[in-house]
Amino acid sequence: MARNLLRFAISALLIALVALFAYRGILFAPAGEPAYPWASDTLGHVLKAEYLQQNLAQGVLYPDFFPDWYMGLQMLRYYPPLPYYLLVALAYVTNNAVTAANWLIALCALAGGLAWLPYRRWMGWAPAVAGGALYIFLPDNVRVALAEGNLPRVLATALLPLAVYCLLRTLEDTGGIRHRLGLALCLAAVVLCHAMMAAIYAVCLALLAGLCWLARTTSLRRAAWAVGSVALGIGLSGWWLLPSFTGGITELDTAAMTEALAVFPLTHYLNPLLRDGNPEAVYLGAALLVLAVAVLLWPSGRDGRTVALTLVGLFGVLITTYGFNEVFNALPFHSLLWPLRFVGIASFMLLLALMWRIRILSKWSPLLALLVVGLLTLDGIGSLSLIHLRPARQDLLAISDDLAARPGWREATLDESRLGSAASYLFTAHGGREQVYGWAYQGARTARNVAALNEALQSGSMGYLLDRLTLYGTDDAVLLNDMLVTPRVAGTLETAGFQPAYTGSTATLYHRASGSDSGPRAVVAHWPALGIGRGAQNLAFLFPRLIVGTSSQVDDYTLDELRRYETVVLSVFGWRDRPTAEALIGQAAEAGVNVVVDLTGGPEDPLAHVPRFLGVWGEHIILAPEPILVQDPGGSYQLLPFGEISALWYTHTPQGMHVKTLQFDYLGEVGTVLGYNEYGEGRVWFVGLNLFYHAALTRDPAAIDLLAEVLRLPPDTPSQYTAVPLTDYTADQAGYRFTYTLETPNALFVPVACHEGTVVTVDGAPATLRSLENLVAFDAPAGEHTVEIQTHPTSIYLLGQVTTGLALLGLFGMFAWERWPFARRASARRPADEAVVAGGKSL
Repeated sequence: MARNLLRFAISALLIALVALFAYRGILFAPAGEPAYPWASDTLGHVLKAEYLQQNLAQGVLYPDFFPDWYMGLQMLRYYPPLPYYLLVALAYVTNNAVTAANWLIALCALAGGLAWLPYRRWMGWAPAVAGGALYIFLPDNVRVALAEGNLPRVLATALLPLAVYCLLRTLEDTGGIRHRLGLALCLAAVVLCHAMMAAIYAVCLALLAGLCWLARTTSLRRAAWAVGSVALGIGLSGWWLLPSFTGGITELDTAAMTEALAVFPLTHYLNPLLRDGNPEAVYLGAALLVLAVAVLLWPSGRDGRTVALTLVGLFGVLITTYGFNEVFNALPFHSLLWPLRFVGIASFMLLLALMWRIRILSKWSPLLALLVVGLLTLDGIGSLSLIHLRPARQDLLAISDDLAARPGWREATLDESRLGSAASYLFTAHGGREQVYGWAYQGARTARNVAALNEALQSGSMGYLLDRLTLYGTDDAVLLNDMLVTPRVAGTLETAGFQPAYTGSTATLYHRASGSDSGPRAVVAHWPALGIGRGAQNLAFLFPRLIVGTSSQVDDYTLDELRRYETVVLSVFGWRDRPTAEALIGQAAEAGVNVVVDLTGGPEDPLAHVPRFLGVWGEHIILAPEPILVQDPGGSYQLLPFGEISALWYTHTPQGMHVKTLQFDYLGEVGTVLGYNEYGEGRVWFVGLNLFYHAALTRDPAAIDLLAEVLRLPPDTPSQYTAVPLTDYTADQAGYRFTYTLETPNALFVPVACHEGTVVTVDGAPATLRSLENLVAFDAPAGEHTVEIQTHPTSIYLLGQVTTGLALLGLFGMFAWERWPFARRASARRPADEAVVAGGKSL
């Protein structure tokens, strides 16, 4: 026992020395000016930790609401709480949250390395120490921690070796309840660190258990116990996990998100020089990948568990490469499991399999075993250059000082996210501004709003950008100097009354001159047009005076709501009950509302498999990338080509209308671009060819003019808003409180996020809440009144708590089964079933 303790102490000391050497660049800050983490995400997590620390000091133990980002963020609903509480604990020790983040990175690396020591039971002391030391600076681990700065993932990475150890012990005949309990607790902790990584770990652990069973190194019963323990661990975190399923990443378009994820050729991982020109390059480790495959093919001493580990690791690598990625994207829920995030667990699995075989390799050739470890070390050392701090950009410090000295409410960082979280941290923590737009909007209820601002910035939709910045309460805009669109944005801001307040080499601060409409404010909720459905956003880029409703379901609106607008647009919409939705739109048209419908992306008829609404259906057609001549009785329009060269445009032409006003020739037949049905004195227009998206994509003047006539809206023209000052404004973890004054009753639009469970009270009495663009609107009585906007838990919170309770019952049942005499007798009757686990049979 004493000898083992001495070995353990020496091994732990060696791993600790490696961690200290590797992470010395962030543990010991250079003397002189303050140094900060350079990663894109780190300071954003620091800001959340500082906000949590402030609330804990006030006695608020779980401050879910964070008003300073993206018009109100339910911080601990989307971002798991465990990393931030650990950061706060370290901040109490270090007296600085930024230093605490550096400590967290180093301590997680150390914890992950030390978690390799239990593997000595299979591979011996030396390979376990070598594996733990290598894991500390494994290239993908270092990249995630120091280039991405994803602190929740860093903590999940530290827990991975322990989770896999508990799984492997559960699969053994000597594994017991403590290993299954440890596995469940590890998965629960990972969920509370990073939900997506927990899902990825769960998939890989289940796959590992299945492969071990196929390799006859475990029984089916034990594999089922392992997978069940993983499921119970996820269930334990249900109190947090289920509420997090709504909002944030789930609010983004799945297809767009899938297209945005990077995919590489396999040769990418075999080029260690990638890190020289790009420190954020995704790099698995050429030596690790080649050696893992070579050892897999080496037959001597092959063990089923190492084969299973290698296969799972290769699976995690291949799904990030061309060809295999397309297969992965065909699987359900693939958009919630980003392939590149499999690289971390894949690296660990390959390294573990390799170190497991090192013991046998060393018996055959000690020099060859040392050469393998040396190659892995040299490959990993190439990533150590990422582990450093650097001074903050002087422009950001100067701008944050300027913001702190000026009056104002909200700030928008127009930088294509190139300034990272440092800008968001400094402008909020030091500058005192609420954020409208900037870095990392995932998790925000207003994620679509911010994505739309980003799209407007990139596409040059200056009218939309200015309209929404004004609508969202922006008093300051920080503009990156070297973007292609910078001159246009600068001119637009100056035209709207923003003036340069600070100009640096990197960025320029534009401040809106103080006036009656500066500071916290609402606007009178009056727009000429309402868009229902996700496709309406394309029109809003062209016609900023169109406001987009939060719900895409037509029958979520009332007739009174629709009658507030001159025009109502339906695009990529749906309904809860079709007859109700159709009756509502018909009544709105009869009441004089100008209704325009694009059937693209609408619900399909279950029999005909075509979109259908109000008796009009869309007949599928395919257009070549050529100009289209559109004719009406008064003339003709020449539309720009649909689609790109060598790419076809899959769309539809509306059929079944009373009147067809615009038509075109399609393969010798007459197709319809625009027509209408009459409802009393009103009309419901139907637009074909996916013209909304075509106009937004190509900026075709003819298409825009055509749509402007149908919509009765001027293109690229911002609204003239009537601002209503919000006095005595406070925003904290409890929500918003303010006072307004109106001469006449009106609907007010307050640019704060409308989450599920949001409640508005006026002088303590509930107000009628409506939501537009994921923000709050309510009917406001005349006079001076005090308003509170709070978010209350919804039924999903109760369901999450029930899930956690059921998981606890499951764990108790598993423990009881282990101790129940019948279970022991049942186990005794399965000698043949358990015999396969002895020795680890090879494939």
